[in-house]
Amino acid sequence: MSMLLELFYAFFVIGSFSFGGGYAILSFLQQEAERRGWMSTERFVDMIAISQSTPGPIAINMATFVGYETAGVPGALVATLAVALPGMILVVLFALCFFHFYERAGTQAVFKGLRPAVVGLIAAAAWQIGKVAVSDWIAAGITLAALVLIAKWKISPVLLVIGSAIAGILLF
Repeated sequence: MSMLLELFYAFFVIGSFSFGGGYAILSFLQQEAERRGWMSTERFVDMIAISQSTPGPIAINMATFVGYETAGVPGALVATLAVALPGMILVVLFALCFFHFYERAGTQAVFKGLRPAVVGLIAAAAWQIGKVAVSDWIAAGITLAALVLIAKWKISPVLLVIGSAIAGILLF
């Protein structure tokens, strides 16, 4: 299978089975990228940092970066389209049926079942990223400071990203 078809297939599958938004997709994407030899864990974590620093959804940004890293501009375009396409198809289908079925007990039960699974997927991605990103006491301190600043004082994520980048320049 050509690289572009392989990228399309992999990202279409990832986009099809990743519920819960961009952060939930990270564990799927990391497993796929490592299994296929597209990039190392360290490179993947670097790409997450870049994806967080650029505008747009993290899932789209990560697909673009992995596609580019793997097959250049055509790979970036194919991976981005492939990861977004299932969601676009589902949104159109859900929009056609949503209001008709939303109030039904079965639909509510599905949503109640999906919510904890999404939290688990996000926690797994955070754990995997944390194992690589928090590799020393300085990084652990930056992580803890960011967590406290955003949880307790609701500091803007933009300021946290800028502050963390400055801390990285000064401390590493």
